[in-house]
Amino acid sequence: MPDQTGSTAPVEPSTTTGDVALGVTKVEDIATEAVLDTDGVGIRAPSLDEGALLWELARDAGNLDLNSPYAYMMTCRNFQNTCAIAESYGIPAGFVMAHRPAARPHVLFIWQIAVLPEFRGFGIAKRLLDSILERDANVGVRSVEATVTPSNTASAALFTAFAAARNAKLDVRTGFTADDFPEEHRHEAERLFVISPIAAIS
Repeated sequence: MPDQTGSTAPVEPSTTTGDVALGVTKVEDIATEAVLDTDGVGIRAPSLDEGALLWELARDAGNLDLNSPYAYMMTCRNFQNTCAIAESYGIPAGFVMAHRPAARPHVLFIWQIAVLPEFRGFGIAKRLLDSILERDANVGVRSVEATVTPSNTASAALFTAFAAARNAKLDVRTGFTADDFPEEHRHEAERLFVISPIAAIS
């Protein structure tokens, strides 16, 4: 799974032009130490140097397209505000890797989300998504998007349940067709799941 109206919320990357601030983000304020829930699960942002860990989690989850280690390294470096790691009593259990497209900062696009097999069934994937949306840096998010293959029933169920929990509409559209992929890298079609509107849970 690759990687959801106007907002004054900070967006990445941090840049300034003249006297106008564009997407100023205080990355250093993001908690990179998990606070455990009563069941021992904690969610935190990745440290800047934890790309290798995300790659290992993606590999061990067993149900993801495994990207190059460099992709995970650069994601931790450049999109820390929109990524998260789940831990169970300090043991890495899963992650979500996402970004906010520069042209559509109200969208949080979920590139990959995974939970290791031994930690499934505890609602960790949903908690990963909620944790990102609860961050001050992402208060402007009004839509969550992800692409899901027809065979990935687990992700389809996750995003369907997530939309229902947020009282949001789930719209499934055409994302990429099988013919969009290179011939030497044949791939299932990717349907685009669009969840909106996203509002804070009171």
